[in-house]
Amino acid sequence: PPDQAQLSGLRLLGDAAQAFELRLALVRLAQTSLDLQYYLIAQDDSGAQLLDELERAARRGVRVRLLLDDLHAAGLEPALQRLAALPQAEVRLFNPLPSRVGNVWSTRMLLSLHEFGRVNRRMHNKLFIADNSFAVSGGRNIGDDYFMRGSTSHFIDMDLLASGAIVSELSQLFDRFWNSTQAFPIASLSTAAAAPGAV
Repeated sequence: PPDQAQLSGLRLLGDAAQAFELRLALVRLAQTSLDLQYYLIAQDDSGAQLLDELERAARRGVRVRLLLDDLHAAGLEPALQRLAALPQAEVRLFNPLPSRVGNVWSTRMLLSLHEFGRVNRRMHNKLFIADNSFAVSGGRNIGDDYFMRGSTSHFIDMDLLASGAIVSELSQLFDRFWNSTQAFPIASLSTAAAAPGAV
């Protein structure tokens, strides 16, 4: 018989509403750690709800690590900084734009075109790991439009819930991005300019 420790459980998450509720449940049930990696957390009800739940988890002692692509993070920075200020939470931004001026991504991108070759390299990963026991990966970012909660548009997509041996491999993938030279702690980024070492 196969070694049970090497087996993985997989379940498709086609229903968007259930996919969001599952994420919230994993945050609420987490005991030790939450590692999240996303291209986009929208400035809407879904984004705010998830960030609030992450803050509650950190306050009850769960280690929270959030890695977010910097391109669309401008308007979220106050909420991200509030989360990062908690002792159990860390927030890093991937490949930050040179310009930190303004709260609109298009303004920051326009002011960063002198480094277009670098800032064009974005992180589109979507990964959610709870207690190194369960992981959700797939095509959904965090936002109303991804979970059938939007008022004007809905994105059809798919996620995968995983448990077992595969989760440790996904955790290693998260750590590679988290520890990369392109991931900057949000506290190290000023509103004037991003740290110069990103490549």
